[in-house]
Amino acid sequence: MSAAGLVHARTFRPRIIASHADHRRSDFVFSRTQSREMKNAPWESRITPMKTWSEIGSYGGVAVLATMLAAFLF
Repeated sequence: MSAAGLVHARTFRPRIIASHADHRRSDFVFSRTQSREMKNAPWESRITPMKTWSEIGSYGGVAVLATMLAAFLF
């Protein structure tokens, strides 16, 4: 390492790098596929909402308990 490199290594100060961007909701909404008119379309209400993780976990827990009970009884 050169002498200039040693001097630079001794005077090292940590640098904090940050970034910020101004954004609007319209920057993330594509007018053709996510418009308010499309969301309010009559066929959109036919889609059932997704299940929560707790609901999926409760089904899994019931399945595990039923399997353990069946294995214990038979």
